[in-house]
Amino acid sequence: MPPKHDPDSSRSIKVLRLFRKLMLEGKRHFQTDLAEEFQCSPQSIMRMMADIEAVVGINLESGLEKRRRWYQIRTISRNCLGLDFEELRYLSICRDLATSTLPEPVAKRVDDTILNLSVLMADQDYALRDKLQQPQLSFFSKGRIDYTPHLQHIEALNKAIEGKLACLVQYRASGKTECKEHRFAPARIVSMSGALYVLGAGLTENFSEQRHLTNLAIHRIHDVVLLERRHRLNLPEADPQEFGLPWHEPRTFAITFKAGKAADYVRERTWADNQRLEELENGDLLLEITTRSEPELMAWVRSFGDEIIEKA
Repeated sequence: MPPKHDPDSSRSIKVLRLFRKLMLEGKRHFQTDLAEEFQCSPQSIMRMMADIEAVVGINLESGLEKRRRWYQIRTISRNCLGLDFEELRYLSICRDLATSTLPEPVAKRVDDTILNLSVLMADQDYALRDKLQQPQLSFFSKGRIDYTPHLQHIEALNKAIEGKLACLVQYRASGKTECKEHRFAPARIVSMSGALYVLGAGLTENFSEQRHLTNLAIHRIHDVVLLERRHRLNLPEADPQEFGLPWHEPRTFAITFKAGKAADYVRERTWADNQRLEELENGDLLLEITTRSEPELMAWVRSFGDEIIEKA
């Protein structure tokens, strides 16, 4: 008979290890083999199985095979999360797509969650493979912004959005050397061109009225102070399918691109859901697009230089 005690392991730890073994391996385990592996008596295995059964109920199966007692956790209990491994794979792909924007602590937490899910779904090989392999998808970007120092600001803005709270934001605008305080009502955090922005409205001095719509780049925020003041502003909803961030009422523009690389580049991409492309007889391309961000659109147009024939 094996020794009844493993001096390096308490009974509670053994129960956890036993439960993990049943979950991960998904096959029949004989009582005598378990007793030898866990360095305890067969009676101790029976008592630990009773503890596990109290948690998983009828999903713990038991029987006799050639007069040997066996235990197994039914397959259905191993997928009680309602996920399959194809869904877990898609979650991993989404993680890979978002990694370049996520703050490091958030990215690590997502990694750990995917690992824990795969373990709970009883596929240790998948879990280890997902932890050790390189991402399936990668983004190569120039000038990536590290949002790790801004995680606290992002969390504060999320709380303000959820509670419709006004806040004070210390913000350094582009080209400026000093911060300016903004009375601000945040509405939504968005990602565009590899950067995060918070959309919202500036407020009057007594926080009662909206002054103007504005968008703040999160990496230029130096401090966010939540106030115990709820706002009742009906802020316009940002539409991710529009060109650029919302600044004004919708305006429509027509832009003609010369035949060649610029026209190919524009033709191969969707710039807004409401866009219209027209192939001209000489090979030029006409793009008709509606936006609430004219300055952003004009800056984009200027980036093509002499590849633009006209805009209206």
